[in-house]
Amino acid sequence: MMDLKDELVNIIKGQRLSAFFQPIFSTCKNNFLGYEALIRGPSDSPLHSPQALFDNALDFSLLSELELVCRRISIARFVELKLKGKLFLNISPMLFLQEDHPEGKTLSYLQDHQLKPEQVVIELSEKYPIDTPDVLRTALLHYKNLGFQIAVDDLGSGYAGLKLWSELKPDFVKIDRYFINQCHQDPVKREFIKSILNLGQTINAQVIAEGIETEQEFEQLEALGLRLYQGYLFARPEPFPISELPLIITHHGRSQHFPVHIEHQASSLLRQGHSLASDTKTKHVVDYLHKNPTIHSIPIIEGNKPVGMVLRDHILELFSTPYGRSLNERKAIKESMMPNPVIVESSTPLDEVAQLVTTEHDEKMLWHFIITEKGRYIGIGSIRDLLRQLTHQQLQHARYANPLTMLPGNVPIYRQVDELIKQKSAFNFAYFDLNNFKPFNDIYGYAKGDQIIQLLAAILQKHCLNNDFVGHIGGDDFVVIFQNEQWQTCCENIIKAFDEEIKSFYTLEHVNAGGIEAKSRTGELQFYPLLSLAIGVVEPNLNLCHSHHDVAELASDAKKQAKRFAHSAIFHCRRGGPSCCEHFDVLDQQVG
Repeated sequence: MMDLKDELVNIIKGQRLSAFFQPIFSTCKNNFLGYEALIRGPSDSPLHSPQALFDNALDFSLLSELELVCRRISIARFVELKLKGKLFLNISPMLFLQEDHPEGKTLSYLQDHQLKPEQVVIELSEKYPIDTPDVLRTALLHYKNLGFQIAVDDLGSGYAGLKLWSELKPDFVKIDRYFINQCHQDPVKREFIKSILNLGQTINAQVIAEGIETEQEFEQLEALGLRLYQGYLFARPEPFPISELPLIITHHGRSQHFPVHIEHQASSLLRQGHSLASDTKTKHVVDYLHKNPTIHSIPIIEGNKPVGMVLRDHILELFSTPYGRSLNERKAIKESMMPNPVIVESSTPLDEVAQLVTTEHDEKMLWHFIITEKGRYIGIGSIRDLLRQLTHQQLQHARYANPLTMLPGNVPIYRQVDELIKQKSAFNFAYFDLNNFKPFNDIYGYAKGDQIIQLLAAILQKHCLNNDFVGHIGGDDFVVIFQNEQWQTCCENIIKAFDEEIKSFYTLEHVNAGGIEAKSRTGELQFYPLLSLAIGVVEPNLNLCHSHHDVAELASDAKKQAKRFAHSAIFHCRRGGPSCCEHFDVLDQQVG
């Protein structure tokens, strides 16, 4: 029996290796960023797995030879398959310690296949870390100077890893599966992910989340601001990898054409359902159901239009009668299908979907419903998923709503802003704050102060339009995200209503005096005018603001300017981004 070293030598010499590719997706651009090349040994060999291959290559001092063959095969196969985007090539840091490792081979392989260095990302594998960062830095800078891009995983905690990141400034940073796994349930992992994302933004590196396996992880990462993904949820490594975007990515892309609250629409429940043409023989349908015991519903379509639904129980019951098979097996399935399934457009709000399925009289329909886009069949939705989503929304609302006003709190506000920035949807962000609120609380008490906050919440909801987002940050701080051109009129109406109604919360003596006397922060008596409203409005430049942090910085500055007045005022800041020169309009609005 051939020993492992001889087996490895034969594999390398005979180039008996296969390149598998796993795609990396961008939800921001709704396309392929590229593919990571992964090597497999012969299927009948104990060196089939990449770990066995490279562990033994390191033990037998054949790492350099193996790596070069892997690169050559990966590059040739990438070009042969005409894959989209960039090629991510894994390189072991251990190679940089080998003085006899030949230089220029990777460039030579690229030239042989008309591939340019800028189309290739050198990905540093962390499986075999080294203790000589200077060697690693020199080698990676060499690749960068040749025109390659660089991707790194977490290179270790502490000073050494951060120092290498800051000096090398990689083009891509990958977050390992360990931190992705169940991140939606682990606040510590979420904080780590946010720190890596912030660091990536600081050094101008794109952050890739790898190892995603569940939709819950994907949703959490989207909420945190990640936009580049790789993992089994989307596609596994394959010798013939997918070249079309998976449904979960295309669905995400379509959501950019819908209102921001896409999770509240039927499209959020979209599944790829196996559909059949209406002229399919009933016998073939029954055979398919027998081979797939987990399938309960099959949409029936004519062209691109849904016309009915086959239900497992119904069709199998039909065939169970004495003459059911002989009478029906040669008939087209359209003669046996349920002709009036629940059909909803992808943009239908979930509460309307729930109303449709719950008013359906035929209990057999309570498995799935059909989802269309402009009347064309695109998939099915599960009743179970619908109920789960509605329950989740109720829990999310209860979790993140401000308990005093029941308006959305910080988390939904941040998500809304980030989503609008990602979609490049123009908006005005208005920050509302009460002037002299603390002295009012000191004189009239916190219960009366809570009534003022509830009053402002009611006024905001009354005078904002349906597509405006009203949120409550906390205390006397509110925000409105305007997506209409009437924002200034809305703000003026809000001020007018507030200034008129606030007087009823004071005694007549204080109203006539125009304010109250209360102790200042230094303990001295000071006169404070009646409560008024400061509104700071910003219009973010979507090319300069990259997250809610940037918008919050602008809005906070605008609000401070509005609070300089002793009465209700609007300060409109047209400074588009955090680093822009200031441009503003003071709309010194005093009404009443």
